[in-house]
Amino acid sequence: MKKYQHFDIDYYQDEDGVFTAQVPSIRGCVASGRTIEEAYRNAVDAIESCLEAREKVAAMGLQKSRYAGLNLYRRTVNA
Repeated sequence: MKKYQHFDIDYYQDEDGVFTAQVPSIRGCVASGRTIEEAYRNAVDAIESCLEAREKVAAMGLQKSRYAGLNLYRRTVNA
């Protein structure tokens, strides 16, 4: 029996009519297309590419970076 992974894809359409497909479960996995079907096909390619890249990184044995803190820059505004 085959097992499958399921990925939700969110679609947004901009003012020019271009569709953006975003995969919330894979940070940074975004694709676009002129039609929703094209955006879907591009999203599938993006998912495969992201998962392949994750596998390569895991195979290299790289450690995840650790959170080192937050810097805040405050700029004065002349009112």
